Amino acid sequence: MRRKPRLRFTSEQKLKARRTRAFILAFAAFVLVFGVASVFLFLHSVDFDLNNLVAPEETTAAPAETTTTPLASVQLQNANVFYTCVDSDDRVLLLSIISSDADSESVYVYAISPAQTASYNGEALSFSAIYQKFGFAGLRDSVANALGISVERYLKQTEAQLRQVIGEIGDIPVSVPEAIEYRGTDYTLFLDAGEQNLTGDLFVKYLRYADVEQQAQAACALTQKLLSAFDLADPSPLFNSICNLSDTNFSVMDCAQSGGLLYTFLALRDAVSVGAPPTSWEAAE
Repeated sequence: MRRKPRLRFTSEQKLKARRTRAFILAFAAFVLVFGVASVFLFLHSVDFDLNNLVAPEETTAAPAETTTTPLASVQLQNANVFYTCVDSDDRVLLLSIISSDADSESVYVYAISPAQTASYNGEALSFSAIYQKFGFAGLRDSVANALGISVERYLKQTEAQLRQVIGEIGDIPVSVPEAIEYRGTDYTLFLDAGEQNLTGDLFVKYLRYADVEQQAQAACALTQKLLSAFDLADPSPLFNSICNLSDTNFSVMDCAQSGGLLYTFLALRDAVSVGAPPTSWEAAE
């Protein structure tokens, strides 16, 4: 038996809704296609490589910066610097020589006992007595003659000036061989054995207490600390401060880049050690 077809009735309102949806979908599709095409055209106009969306752009590391230090062109010089510290009563507390050796590329520091006797101006006197009788120039010349060396530069400081310098550069690391418990009429000193960071006041007291070998170690530690405290980019502020706190023949030319004597010592500041006085010293004793 043949089935009768169903009759479907669609209202005018439903037809209108269908047409509206169809128009909206068509318009959205048009906008999407148009937008995508516009984006690709824009990227093409600025030479954008679509492969970068898939494969990341290779980057090359920036070349390492190369800097040249002021020490790179230093011509090392052989020189002896005579350093003396006197106490508040103008008595010799420390005598030392700081020598730069261009051949071994090293700096050697050694100390001399103020009680050591030497011949000067026809007299056999201790260095302390030479200083009292002939002044600092006589002391400097007598030490140079006794050691058989030339003295290119010298520095003389009082205890107070040395304390000020240490205040600027920082405490001095000194290896104390054994514990010290000293009570004197003019000062007291208490230190444990081993590595100690000495303030300016303690360092001066240690120089008073120490024998000549210990003074040499202390002078070496002071030299190392001082040279490491200089700013290689501009050493002039510390250099000028030390010169102002010293009786010295160092000049501004010694601080001139590369050619100045200061730069020899700065270039060798990692090679500072205690040295032995020249062999001629033994004959002068």
